[in-house]
Amino acid sequence: MNSTSKQLSPAELAAQCINQTNKSVFLTGKAGTGKTTFLRSVIEHTHKNAIIVAPTGIAAINAGGVTIHSQFQLPFGMFVPDNNAQSNNAFVKINTPISVVKSMQMGERKRKLLREVELIIIDEVSMLRADLLDGIDLVLKYIKRENSKAFGGAQVLFIGDLMQLPPVVKDDEWHILKQYYNSVYFFDALVLKNNKPIYIELDKIYRQSDSRFINLLNNLRNNKITQADNELLNSFYKPNFNPSTALNTITLTTHNHKADALNKDALNALTGKSFFYKASIEGEFKEHTYPLEETLELKVGSQIMFIKNDSSGKQLFFNGKIGVVKSLTEADIEVEFDDHSMPFLVEKHQWENKKYELNEITNDIEEQVIGTFIHYPIKLAWAITVHKSQGLTFEKAILDVNKAFAAGQVYVALSRLKSLDGLILTAPIQFNSIKQDDILVHYSENKPENEEIKHTIDIEKKYYLQSELDKTYQFSELDYHLKTHLDSYDKSEERSNKQKQKDWAKKIYHAFEELKLNADKFRNQIHQIFQNQTHTLVETIANRNQSANHYFSPLLKNMSKEILTLIETLKNEKQIKTYLTELLELENAFYKQSLQIEKISLILNNIVSNTNFSKQQLKLNLNQAERLKLISDSIVITKQSDGGIESKNSLKSKKIKAEKKPKKEKIDTKQESFLLYKNGHTLFEIAKARNLTEGTIANHLGHYVSLGMIAVSQFVTKEKVAKIIEVSKKHDTVNSSALKLELGENYSYLEIKFAIASIKNLS
Repeated sequence: MNSTSKQLSPAELAAQCINQTNKSVFLTGKAGTGKTTFLRSVIEHTHKNAIIVAPTGIAAINAGGVTIHSQFQLPFGMFVPDNNAQSNNAFVKINTPISVVKSMQMGERKRKLLREVELIIIDEVSMLRADLLDGIDLVLKYIKRENSKAFGGAQVLFIGDLMQLPPVVKDDEWHILKQYYNSVYFFDALVLKNNKPIYIELDKIYRQSDSRFINLLNNLRNNKITQADNELLNSFYKPNFNPSTALNTITLTTHNHKADALNKDALNALTGKSFFYKASIEGEFKEHTYPLEETLELKVGSQIMFIKNDSSGKQLFFNGKIGVVKSLTEADIEVEFDDHSMPFLVEKHQWENKKYELNEITNDIEEQVIGTFIHYPIKLAWAITVHKSQGLTFEKAILDVNKAFAAGQVYVALSRLKSLDGLILTAPIQFNSIKQDDILVHYSENKPENEEIKHTIDIEKKYYLQSELDKTYQFSELDYHLKTHLDSYDKSEERSNKQKQKDWAKKIYHAFEELKLNADKFRNQIHQIFQNQTHTLVETIANRNQSANHYFSPLLKNMSKEILTLIETLKNEKQIKTYLTELLELENAFYKQSLQIEKISLILNNIVSNTNFSKQQLKLNLNQAERLKLISDSIVITKQSDGGIESKNSLKSKKIKAEKKPKKEKIDTKQESFLLYKNGHTLFEIAKARNLTEGTIANHLGHYVSLGMIAVSQFVTKEKVAKIIEVSKKHDTVNSSALKLELGENYSYLEIKFAIASIKNLS
């Protein structure tokens, strides 16, 4: 597969890797290289269903995403990839694979969403611990039912600068974790051992332009500080310096209490009246995720800084720009800068707390705003901690970091500055306070060159296209939905509205069977083309897929339209709500198939023409305005009563209560299965005869195993029952999924179900 001759930038390589492969990516770069800008671009342009997560609440708000723990419902405490792990320390909580699955209380809506996730963006990855990443992998494999693939088959984009804030791990935790991990950093997670992400580094620095400063920062990152670097750095030490004389200059310190004290003392030193401004908070917005303090106290003369870029387009301020309060009223804050620009009134900004929802009509993952925090985007700025300065840019700063307690703190503090001209040190910096972790330095030194990255992407591109084409034209999910739907016409009441449509359902299924047969033939052709690789492989595949698209898409859309037409025909009938819901779900399966064909067609065209993907283009190609209108109408109907659309007269008539007809006595469904079993039928035969799944029949018969009316040995060997009971007691659970995780592939879910039933009988 030939790659384009154009020299691609690291950002373009990363975008190509995300949109044209399924290979995970670690996107890094020094401070000010545009990592956040890249994140925004990916979300805007990728064709994949994507979510953003981050290790902390504030990082998640800033990234426009959600926290890792909330999205994946991971319990707090460390994760140990060993079901037998135990802690001798009452203050150290251990979560194992089996305990995570056992305690999981994830609703079906969130499970559906995670099954549709194709791309997970993890921001501020420097703070992500290896064990937490393995926890994410466990949840995704479990929910997506893909144990053989890392992250259940989802692609992961890791974004961050490892030389900045490190993961937090206590000594007691590391004492246990070091038995499983080489380090606490995300890249040493077990899930990445055989699935290393492509390392791509953004190298264009937008914040600094001073070559002396850039070289100094590079040497700091790589533990290659020279004597000349040390002398240069410490030449900015100013003994007996008085910070109060430095206007528009912020102090960066290492501890919260010190920064708070400096701000409080400076504010109290100002004469004049204090004004208090309170945030407006609506919906769900937890206090620990507030982007700034809820109540802001200011006086005229207060030194403040902005914590957001100017979104008006006027570029009046940027994230970290420092100014001074010129005047205050109950409603207005006027700020001026020392660059001779005009003073201006600060406007309030809105931060949003979001969660992700799956739109079951369009199959898109959408952001839902669940809370807002509205406040002036400023805070007191005589001092700030190094930790809270991440992402900010300063013209001038006083560094009080000679007692830095974490590797990289000095680097983080220095990299906030635009140039050395704005630097003041409160004390000389010692070598030991600026030494980076050797593990990080070694990892970064082994990053690949651009040509190697390009070569890897070309290989992964082939795998991705082959996999996506095979998945697109397999039609297995749609086949499953249609079969299940056809099998559901099993009622004896021939007069019901649903049963009247059984011939329609047979007709649409037989038409689909022919379509699936042709899809299977096309898949075989595609396999042959990939086996006989040529230098025009992508072009050949794109041309063949275009023909397939022209054949399959109209037929699929016609079937979809048939379902919507039936919904339109039936919508005023009585007792139709459940059936309409079933039809809507079936139509959605057809839509997903059409969407997948359009998506792979667009991806292939973009690769051939070397153009960027456009979500808007995909929506235009689908041209689903008519579909959305019909579905919207149908959803309104299904949310109303079982009696269809009600007129005013029918609503009035509801006031007259009719006598209820006595219900026919129903035969216990479990008993039906039991009687068939007693008559010599196998589990498989019962399932087939009753149009139910083997799992359902197993539940029925398991009930009688639990009562002691059927011997468990009829379904499971004594040895396996003993092992299942042993594991169940050991982990104090009868959760079949949790037990399967421990027992492995040699034990089926049905065997575990029957063994659990026997445990209940023993009890």
